[in-house]
Amino acid sequence: MGDDGRGDHLREYTLYGLRVRSEVPLPASICQRFSPWDDHDIELRWGERTTLPDRPPSGRVVAELVPGHGRGYVLVDAGTGYALRFHGTCQFWIARDLRSVWVHLPPEVAPDLAALLFVGNVLACILTLAGEYVLHASAVEVGNVALAFVGGSGMGKSTLAALLCASGARLIADDLLRLQPQGRRFLCYPGAGEIRLRQQAAELARGLPALASETTADGRVGVKLDHPGSRPALGAIVIPRPSRQCHAVRLERLTCSSALLLLMTHRRVQGLRQVEHVQAQFQQFAHVTASVPVFEAEIPWGPPFSPAIAEELLQGVGLVVHQTETDAIRSRG
Repeated sequence: MGDDGRGDHLREYTLYGLRVRSEVPLPASICQRFSPWDDHDIELRWGERTTLPDRPPSGRVVAELVPGHGRGYVLVDAGTGYALRFHGTCQFWIARDLRSVWVHLPPEVAPDLAALLFVGNVLACILTLAGEYVLHASAVEVGNVALAFVGGSGMGKSTLAALLCASGARLIADDLLRLQPQGRRFLCYPGAGEIRLRQQAAELARGLPALASETTADGRVGVKLDHPGSRPALGAIVIPRPSRQCHAVRLERLTCSSALLLLMTHRRVQGLRQVEHVQAQFQQFAHVTASVPVFEAEIPWGPPFSPAIAEELLQGVGLVVHQTETDAIRSRG
């Protein structure tokens, strides 16, 4: 690795069912067998370090998000490819076939931030453009079934996944969940194997079966966990509502129409402008909500966080694990 933190050779990773060949070191599982002649799905390369202009990239705006504090992103279809600009941070150039990506960093931006953005926002955009099923979710495996927590930033997805993992579940993905439809079932692709906790939930890291932990480029606590190599079927979706007033988990199963509305509200790629992408996601989410139970849950919120939350959630959504299975899950941790 050079003085600026850039990788000096290619590595190959597995992410959401994709083989990613990258010059940028990523927080993901490295393929044990790698040959430069092996096939891959996406290749990520360093572009030139350059100061980003104030004007947005030229082309048709596919998605745009400008939060109140002025930071956000814009995804532009430039004809020959896509420009994904994170305002004041960096820009990714995505080839038209979605197989090649270059990242351009300003001189003052740390290279680690490029990796963080790629495994989250950039891959979410690529999968959405490719017409894949993508949820804004963290997910865990319990008894060979997946439970997903869907919601926007700050709604407690990672915190709840960490609480379940501390009780013996296995992390599938954090903040981005790719689904594979299989008849009326949906299989969950494993993500990076890292969970990122905000500082107010950092205490949960001590109870996790961590392989490693560090402070991430966005100031969170990143905990590397063992995660399943298989694709468990999605058993239920929970949309959390953190509350400091309630003292026990309260769940309500949503109708298909209410669940569809909330999934559309909490899309992983916010600010989609093009009708074809919005319609595609509407049809996908309708397919999901017709087959998978979706619950809205009021959750007692900390810190401190009660370990009883995990059991109450599992019982409430009907994912009851027999004691023998629970013992086996805990022994893996």
